[in-house]
Amino acid sequence: MGLIINISQALQNRTDYNILREPVNDMLKNRHEAFEQKNPIDLIFTRGSIAKFQETYSSSIGFDHAFAETGDYAVAPIFNSAEGFSKTYTTRTFQGGFIITQQVLEDQAYNTVKKTASQFMTRWHGDLVEYAMTAISAGFGIPKTWGSSANGGESRLSLTSADTVDGDINNTTKNPLFSNNHTVVKRSGMTAQEVFDQKQSNCFSVLDGSSRGINLNGADGGKVAKLADIINQVITYMENLKDDNNKYAGVQGAKKIIAPNDARLKAMIETSLDMAMFNDVGQNVGPNPAYKRATLETTPYLRSLPCCFNGTTGVGFFIVDSAYNAENQGPEFTERVKLTLNVKESENPYGVSYDARQRFDINVASWRGLAYVYIGSDEPTFISTPSVDNAGSVTTVTGWDATTALTPISTIVTPVDVV
Repeated sequence: MGLIINISQALQNRTDYNILREPVNDMLKNRHEAFEQKNPIDLIFTRGSIAKFQETYSSSIGFDHAFAETGDYAVAPIFNSAEGFSKTYTTRTFQGGFIITQQVLEDQAYNTVKKTASQFMTRWHGDLVEYAMTAISAGFGIPKTWGSSANGGESRLSLTSADTVDGDINNTTKNPLFSNNHTVVKRSGMTAQEVFDQKQSNCFSVLDGSSRGINLNGADGGKVAKLADIINQVITYMENLKDDNNKYAGVQGAKKIIAPNDARLKAMIETSLDMAMFNDVGQNVGPNPAYKRATLETTPYLRSLPCCFNGTTGVGFFIVDSAYNAENQGPEFTERVKLTLNVKESENPYGVSYDARQRFDINVASWRGLAYVYIGSDEPTFISTPSVDNAGSVTTVTGWDATTALTPISTIVTPVDVV
């Protein structure tokens, strides 16, 4: 890219604009990658730290009951608390660096040194974002790989929550972050049927009659109304979730929708959230159930994830309750050692060596503050989750079977023929 500045005009006007009236300083300042203006890590994850090698978090199950009716002067019953699900948070060590050669120093090319250092730091923070996005895509039960052996090394990622596949706290098989098989703690005497009846979900799809998904193109006049109803259904579902103790969890914080920066999906979600009333253009007249139920944030980084973008249009998005996640060990960017950049002289080759190091990872214990909504019509191939049945048997389910199907209420959409 070239930038031509008319010197005489610049001297004459004494402004920050060139002859084309372009703000030169702003152009140079805005040469950032997208994450520097809106970091998707902060949209989906909370940021936390641990002060030791690893740390285990256990859910607070508490007491199943605290009192019962007794007769006068009867001995008070004694109730015991129960142990809950646990999750161990760890971090990984990441290192990298570059060298400014002796020749660059001898030629006093200090601008090159500054530019190289700036580019390296930009790429480091960009890699943090791409690592986090790979981690969230690894929350559907299929491990993902970040990096490559040809370029420093690979990281194997699989994001699971604290709850186990059958509710047994001693089971080592954890549920994926996104699953329709999330369980409560299986207490003593609890049957397999009772565990099955209390299963919950944070992974949703759309079933509209006999068809799947929501068509975002012009063929479906009721797409906005359908999307609005689905958003309202998911948020209401989140608000009624039970905790590990099978008590209402209180996921009542403000909700954010995090979606890929796709033109159609963005427009449809914005309309779904901002339209107070439906106006009988493809839907019944009446209040919009999703009106101001959430705010929308978009990021281009979700376009790289199959769960959010299919190469043509947006097919999925996340709904986040950041307040709940911050208080209940939701998805977290966990840092053990902050990024450090050590500078020292190098002899082979001669020059100055810049060595960077950081310890961090993506961790999650509670899944309740983050939901995934798939509105695509093709069966998802990126979902695989263990599932327990009412007899206690565990199998692996994929595709539609690994999601909870939601149907837009039949009265919200009315076919309209225009003559």
